[in-house]
Amino acid sequence: MMKGVLLLKYIINIFEWIGRCAVNIFVVAIRAVIKCIVFLFSGIWQFIKNIVKGISAFFDVSRESFHRRVELSQKLSKDVRKAKKKGENEYRHAVLKFIGYFLFGEEGVFRTAFNYILPIVSIAVLLGVISWGVNLEYGIVVEYNGKEIGVISAEADFEEAEKEVKKRLAYSDEDADFDSKAKLSVKILSDDDIYVSSLQLANAMLSASEQELAEACGIYIDGEFTGAVKDYKPVKDALDDRLANFSADGIVKNISYVNKIEYTDGIYLTSSIMEENEMISLLTSTDEKDATYVVQDKDTPVTIAQKYNMDFNDFEELNPFIRNRCSAGQVVNVVEHESYLPIQYTREMETLSYLDFETIEVQTSSLEYGTKKLLVKGEKGEKRSKVEVTYVDGIESSRKTISSEITKEPVIQQMGVGMEAARPDYPDTVYNGGPLTGTGQFAWPVNGGWISDVFISNRNHMGLDIAADSGTNIYAADDGYIVTAGWNAGGYGNVVMIDHLNGYQTVYGHMSYVVATEGQYVTRGQLIGLVGSTGDSTGPHCHFEVRYLGVHDDPAKYLNTSGVIYSPEQEKPEDNTDVNNIDVNNPDVDNNSVPYADNSQNEYADPNIYDPNAYADPNLYDPNAYADPNIYDPNAYADPYAYDPNYYGY
Repeated sequence: MMKGVLLLKYIINIFEWIGRCAVNIFVVAIRAVIKCIVFLFSGIWQFIKNIVKGISAFFDVSRESFHRRVELSQKLSKDVRKAKKKGENEYRHAVLKFIGYFLFGEEGVFRTAFNYILPIVSIAVLLGVISWGVNLEYGIVVEYNGKEIGVISAEADFEEAEKEVKKRLAYSDEDADFDSKAKLSVKILSDDDIYVSSLQLANAMLSASEQELAEACGIYIDGEFTGAVKDYKPVKDALDDRLANFSADGIVKNISYVNKIEYTDGIYLTSSIMEENEMISLLTSTDEKDATYVVQDKDTPVTIAQKYNMDFNDFEELNPFIRNRCSAGQVVNVVEHESYLPIQYTREMETLSYLDFETIEVQTSSLEYGTKKLLVKGEKGEKRSKVEVTYVDGIESSRKTISSEITKEPVIQQMGVGMEAARPDYPDTVYNGGPLTGTGQFAWPVNGGWISDVFISNRNHMGLDIAADSGTNIYAADDGYIVTAGWNAGGYGNVVMIDHLNGYQTVYGHMSYVVATEGQYVTRGQLIGLVGSTGDSTGPHCHFEVRYLGVHDDPAKYLNTSGVIYSPEQEKPEDNTDVNNIDVNNPDVDNNSVPYADNSQNEYADPNIYDPNAYADPNLYDPNAYADPNIYDPNAYADPYAYDPNYYGY
């Protein structure tokens, strides 16, 4: 108790310390904010005070100067009046003195005006000079070999001109003799000065050199100088005709040259000037070079030859084996055609491609544990696309999808993986010495066991008796809703009935414990109870019935154990659950978490325990002993919803 009190005090002290710290921090923060505000307002107040002081000083000076001029004026006026009384000469002298002092004296009008007007005039002159200087236009003068050859707006123009000159000289390898050093200076431009472009400057630089030059039209491919001709029009017309007469399979559009072609008039080295026909032959020429190609899927010898615009006989001559062998990954010889000016064009086409399907594994209790079966066969989907294919000299260079539409969705392939583990103990104890060979619609409902009594037998038995140790797991034979779960006073003991919603119902009787609850939906192989010997029973077993539309049928017709593989020493599933601790009243119990319950009761190991002849009262199963012989009449149960187990044999 004392420890608890001390701990409580310690916790209270901690919270008090935290509270004091928080208050102190808050106070410091508030003080800092107040100081910042005071500092800001004090600065603003000091600024306002200085402005007021400045204005006040200005007015004080102005007022003092005005007072001095008034006093001077009054004194001079007084002197004039005195002089007037003394005589004409004295009066005239006083008036001149008055005018001189008033206009040119220390406090005179002109001096005062000069003190105020001179700063204003100086500022105006300064602004005028700045405005004049700003409006001036400056340029860079280029001097080459001592001669001014042009005015440019930026040094980049000179650099471009220098590159252009080197391109033209590189054609004849004479650039070593060219001195590109020039003098650049800044000058104020006049109305007569005109800017020149980088090409004009290049022409001027060449003209100022000692090279043999002539006026011509230079032809540039992607900015690189190819050569010059006297007249570019024949060359341009020949290249345009080549595009106009170009033909390709299908409907083509956007036919053009891959490279950018430019025609520039200027001054060029005479050695770089070509005849028009010579230039046309160069620009329309095509080179051939040997190359190799790796065969792709769906390639054929014909399609490979077409891809490289080769005659098939020439292609076969390079690859003599090609008719007999053409497979993916194989390397073949081809000839590539490389044009000086390759032509590109585009084609629109529709393509059909297939979408691969996904394969997934689905756990299902409809299959025996460990077995696999194809449940849903996968199908490839289909996608139609509109693509724009770009070709260069007939060879595809790129492909762009314009639009696409999935016309058929792929079907996911589902592989069933068996999870149903319930099976008989041994196949030779199942049914007449062999496995059950029914349809397999229903799963074996008991985790182990053997058939100790068949359908009808010698006592109008309405189901199969599956003998097993008490506490053995009983599973749902198929999916469905639990319509009965609990004690039945008519002989079934603890019983479960499942409606499979397809006209079929299954019944599991004589349980020692019922796991399932009424209204619950269960799946195939789900735990619903444990084997017992409740009700009219002489030993632990599961009484298993199959009914269709309320009429009993032989369960053996629906069970199939022929595909079950048995090992010499079968192991039952590991059991870590205490069955005795299951909460009977909990409808939310996880049925799948209750595995096989081990039980050491072996007193019913002898299969003859269910031999009718072994019972003390042979009439126990005699149908004639029942008061109502129609109790087993199938026609008496036309109503498929008559689920009362009291009317059926067990």
